[in-house]
Amino acid sequence: GMPPVRPEAPGSVADDARPQVGLAADASSKFVHRGMTMVDKFVVQPQLVVGLPTVTGDTVRVVAKGTANLYNDTGNAWFPDGHAGRFSEVDFIADYQRNFGTVAFLDNLTIKGGIFNYVLPNGQEFPNGERGTTSEVFVAVGAEVLEANPYFEWHYDFDEVRAPYYPGGITESFDLGKGLSLVLDGSLGYATSAQSSWMYAIDTSGWADLRGSATLNYQYDPRTTLSASVNGSRIVDTELNDWFQQIDIDADPIWFTFGVAY
Repeated sequence: GMPPVRPEAPGSVADDARPQVGLAADASSKFVHRGMTMVDKFVVQPQLVVGLPTVTGDTVRVVAKGTANLYNDTGNAWFPDGHAGRFSEVDFIADYQRNFGTVAFLDNLTIKGGIFNYVLPNGQEFPNGERGTTSEVFVAVGAEVLEANPYFEWHYDFDEVRAPYYPGGITESFDLGKGLSLVLDGSLGYATSAQSSWMYAIDTSGWADLRGSATLNYQYDPRTTLSASVNGSRIVDTELNDWFQQIDIDADPIWFTFGVAY
């Protein structure tokens, strides 16, 4: 007789699945991470994404991206000087995303989880204390609610920091016609004291980076997208904000990006 039908595991990749490969590169006027200006000069940020669809319609991805300095002088920033033409940070991400459809009053409920690895080639030269390569696990939940798209994330650095960071926000996308679209995003992060010590060199917890971005995308052809964005960040907590002034790093950076994705 026929063998019994066994349900596929949610993360199983079909034997005939073909990987989807994405290449992207951005030029950015600053490199800002969680409100901290890492490089206060133009940088180039290439990215490679390889995704595999699973038998249940989910996605498994591996991402490699980096930030390369264009100038030896990093400005009033966190990263050390003297590394023009080299990568100041390289990130590796592995994640798994599943869409649960409509659940209660939530439409398009999506949950993504994975591991984020930060490689800091020049970490021993940091003026505010040595920083080594570190890794974190994360879970991100997003959905559509009343035509808005709120999201919440939990990041836990289990390597060097051993503490969580919590960002959450809302994103919206607008189709402008003729291949143009506008994406607006606003978020607010909460840093625990150990995360603040690692990211900002001050042992205090509080609301960290209030961040906003507006990105204009142009679908040049079926495989190529051009983009430009304006971004802003503000350190909310008063004690954190005062500390940024003491270390002479802008607590309210504004930066621009121009990119292409294939």
